[in-house]
Amino acid sequence: MAARKKARRSKARRTTTSKKKAKKRGTWGGARPGAGRPKGSGQGPSPNSRRNRVAVMFSDTELGTLKKIARAEKQPLSTAAYTIIAKRLRRKT
Repeated sequence: MAARKKARRSKARRTTTSKKKAKKRGTWGGARPGAGRPKGSGQGPSPNSRRNRVAVMFSDTELGTLKKIARAEKQPLSTAAYTIIAKRLRRKT
């Protein structure tokens, strides 16, 4: 009896996974004209985009100071940190 239940479960699992795979195989659209991804939209990021990340470790006092600056300028914390760093880098060049 237990073996039959186990066989039913495994059979049910096999059919659902094949359906999921069939759904995942779909790409950017059908065969009709105009369907799918627009041409030229896969060129990558623009040259002026910010796409590099840097991780910075702050002490509690440094982070508190940065939070105060961000709150005073009504900016998110990361934006405030970016503007400070970007200003400094502009002065260097």
